Amino acid sequence: MASADDISAPPAPPPPVRLNSRAPLWRLIDALAAAGWGDLRDAPQSVRSYLLALARIADARSGIAEVTDAQAAERAGLSVRTIIRARTWLQDAGLVVMVRRGARQGLRGVASLLAVTKRALVALLPAARRAKDARTRRRASRPGGAPNLTGRRPFPSWRRKTAPPPRRTPGPSPVQRQLLADAAAAAAHPPRAATIAAARAAARTAVRR
Repeated sequence: MASADDISAPPAPPPPVRLNSRAPLWRLIDALAAAGWGDLRDAPQSVRSYLLALARIADARSGIAEVTDAQAAERAGLSVRTIIRARTWLQDAGLVVMVRRGARQGLRGVASLLAVTKRALVALLPAARRAKDARTRRRASRPGGAPNLTGRRPFPSWRRKTAPPPRRTPGPSPVQRQLLADAAAAAAHPPRAATIAAARAAARTAVRR
């Protein structure tokens, strides 16, 4: 029978899943992104954005995508020229193969047939994970530990939102002390009844005018 300690213990983490070329394309690209992109980390940002766009367009099993550069640009949020440069970069790296080149026919274009090399993506994963672990160890070895373990705020905030309330000195302020002194003087020397009557008469005369 399981004890209370056994029941409250957290479950054991699942064993790591080894990805191979039979895995879906989107899963391979997602794993590469989670590992810090590896050799693609130093590539232009458009290369990674284009690869993420292909992961949503291409067939998950075969890795083949039938898409024009304009359609890929809309998916990635980039210009067509930037997409062409990113595609050329991936072709030179052996990650994308041009099976059939597209063409333009009037207002409509013939889509290109691209194949994402899943084996090349799998080959990038081990080095990408090792590089990510090394970066994590370097961050943890800095003074203060890893960024997520320090007490520093991750983002700057406005002082008016984060500053503690100002310390108030005990007792009345100089203005309050002056008001209290004036009130005490007025209470010690109240105006005479004749003075009040003269002031009221002057006020009535001013209103009539």
